[in-house]
Amino acid sequence: MLVNHADVWKTMEIDAALELFEKMRQHGCVPNINTYKKLINELCRVGRFLVAQKLIGHMRDQGISPGEDVYNSLLRCFCELEMYDDATTLPHLDSYRQLIRGRYDQGDKDKAETIFGDLLRCGYNCDEVAWNILIDGLLKKGLADRCTELLIIMEKMGFQLHPNTYSILIEGIEGA
Repeated sequence: MLVNHADVWKTMEIDAALELFEKMRQHGCVPNINTYKKLINELCRVGRFLVAQKLIGHMRDQGISPGEDVYNSLLRCFCELEMYDDATTLPHLDSYRQLIRGRYDQGDKDKAETIFGDLLRCGYNCDEVAWNILIDGLLKKGLADRCTELLIIMEKMGFQLHPNTYSILIEGIEGA
């Protein structure tokens, strides 16, 4: 049997990194988003998606949004392992942006708002959602009124945007 030695070393290195990660947490060191991202990206690269998904759960428990790049790493992993059904369960901001715009284009405002609410519950950072869905998705398409409606939904759900994101959003709405 042939073994790719580089892959063996990669697996050993990620196991050491995971062990160090657990020791950090046991000693009260709170991992930040970059620590999680690097571990998850590496786990995905070596095909250990179950452990990566567990870390995403830890992130959410800590109130940290996994973000699009983490979901994209999982998506690549699923596709490389030909796990296409699992890949379709991951939320993608770009897909949601197109879906929400499409629902608005069809005149299905209620469905668009429901999809937007579902997206917010996926664990994305609200600023990331605002930028990708509201600013890039709706404002650039000239749907400022819809953007305002979704902003109200975010506020009702208790999401608070970073002041810079909020300013850009308001300027875009007023400019439209």
